[in-house]
Amino acid sequence: MNEAHFVYIADVYCPWCYAFAPIMQKLAAEHPDIPVQVLGGNLISDAITLAEDVASSPGLTDFWREVEHASGRSLAGAIAAVEQGRDIRLSSPGADLVLTALQRLAPGHGLDQIVALEDVFYGQGQDLFTEEALSALARRWGVALDALMNEMQSPGTEQAAQAAHAKAAALMGEIGAYPSVFLVRGDKRDAVSRGYVHYETVAARLEDAMRDLGVDMEPGAACSWHGGCTVGRHSR
Repeated sequence: MNEAHFVYIADVYCPWCYAFAPIMQKLAAEHPDIPVQVLGGNLISDAITLAEDVASSPGLTDFWREVEHASGRSLAGAIAAVEQGRDIRLSSPGADLVLTALQRLAPGHGLDQIVALEDVFYGQGQDLFTEEALSALARRWGVALDALMNEMQSPGTEQAAQAAHAKAAALMGEIGAYPSVFLVRGDKRDAVSRGYVHYETVAARLEDAMRDLGVDMEPGAACSWHGGCTVGRHSR
């Protein structure tokens, strides 16, 4: 991709990413001439169940309520899943395979696809990897469930997901701030969001970048599953 484009880096299980989704959608809608490339994250690199995670992190829902308060977006589905003890598997690499498979089968909808994947857990409080959830996602983009499952198991999809993660890690650098938004033009890239920030801040940073001010910044609000900005590990 050599033309000017956004690179949006988000993790399906990042609560700040779910909160940021409407801001990213607004940004994309206001700049339809700038394509959006979506790269998945690696926040929960080792698969874990929600029950196991809650047992080791009893303040998880309190943190999610802080995200709700800061962003104004409800995470009621995920909170209900914890309170009701639902059996849910969490895996960022697994979610990246679903995202990459959808991108390959129904290209050009990456932003809507990752927002839909985030909504399965945070909005609906459901397990992304159930047949019911995958069927609904496949239908939304006119894909047969079997085709989606086969694409998820394809070596090409796994390689593409790994390449996307490597590119995301290289762009973010030492601190993996989810979500991150970069405006990329050839070899030049400007960060317009590093961690959760409100729309007005993103819009101002984008305006600066478009005037070639080369503005970069340190990560903003906490961006991980539990609150810290880290990449490649399940931070507590």
